[in-house]
Amino acid sequence: MPDRTCIACRNKGNANNFFRMVIGPERNIVCELGRKLPGRGAHCCFDMNCISKLVSSNRLEIALKRRNFRIGSDELSRNVKMLLRRNLKGMLIASKAKGVLTLGKEEVFKKIKLSKMGKPFVSKDISPRILMSLKRMSEEFHILPFSMNELGEFLSRKPFGVLFISEPLLVDSICLRMMHERAMSNG
Repeated sequence: MPDRTCIACRNKGNANNFFRMVIGPERNIVCELGRKLPGRGAHCCFDMNCISKLVSSNRLEIALKRRNFRIGSDELSRNVKMLLRRNLKGMLIASKAKGVLTLGKEEVFKKIKLSKMGKPFVSKDISPRILMSLKRMSEEFHILPFSMNELGEFLSRKPFGVLFISEPLLVDSICLRMMHERAMSNG
């Protein structure tokens, strides 16, 4: 993947470590992950300092070669957070469709014992008792930014708090987006 440069801090890196902004049809800023939208784009780190810097300066206007649009750092960060959550949700749904997702505590605990590949994930509101059990079974697990009810809404018909993804590339992609989501939330 080609290198990109953050228009705020000038750091260079893999395109996966940036979000892209373009001018939408209504002269608004539209954010995306990747490069699907048409038009001149500008990239930014998943960092609140960079978002604040590009909004408070004219860097975004210069990069997009457009004037007369307004967006605040709160609105931009909210848009990026929603984009990241949608992307995470889509990857979890795709992992279910692909057959590499295991749902539910008992099934996940069996999978951890049997599988050398993949990782467990838990909801942000998992019970401390289940969390302690999981810590005894697995060296590494990840806390998703979704509640049990949210996970249940888009992955099954009932709430659940523990899942296992057995494909390493999907695990890596989900962990990268979770890292970006945390960086945006900690700003």
